[in-house]
Amino acid sequence: MAMGRLWRRGWVAPLLGLLLGCSDMDIDDFAGRTPTLVLEEYFAGRSEGWGIMQSRFGTLQKQFRIEAEGVWDEPAQTLRLTETYRFDDGQVDRLEWAILRQEPGRYEGREPALVGTASGRQAGNAFHWVYQRRSPVADGTRLGFDDWFWLQPDGVLIARASVRRFGLEIATMSVFYRRLDR
Repeated sequence: MAMGRLWRRGWVAPLLGLLLGCSDMDIDDFAGRTPTLVLEEYFAGRSEGWGIMQSRFGTLQKQFRIEAEGVWDEPAQTLRLTETYRFDDGQVDRLEWAILRQEPGRYEGREPALVGTASGRQAGNAFHWVYQRRSPVADGTRLGFDDWFWLQPDGVLIARASVRRFGLEIATMSVFYRRLDR
């Protein structure tokens, strides 16, 4: 059946929605949930994390550890955050974030490998972060990231990232953080 006939019959939009995937979560749904996540407070100081990367079909691709260190600059309203990812295959990826708090609950991020800027929103115990980044591997392919963070009791931070290439989810990352300085 030709694409035009599929489009006219209303099949293309739902099919694309399934293929591209989309999140039904809205950051405002987390307003009032506790403990409250304040990004610049959580990541000021040292923290560490552990995570896995899975293919779009759930196959384990990589495991990794994260070392993070952040400094909150109150006058500039900027969190400077360095994250070093060490993957089980020997790959190391270092991110040097400058995250600007624009207004309560809204953030903008810059990092040398980004394409443009990152955009983030916070409500209750959640933070949603969206950006495009050039792949740390040699080809430098653009990857889209749709990250969600949720603060849990006892200072555990859970993160899940959807990694996309050409609009299709190619992997997910699950990460667990804990702060070291507190």
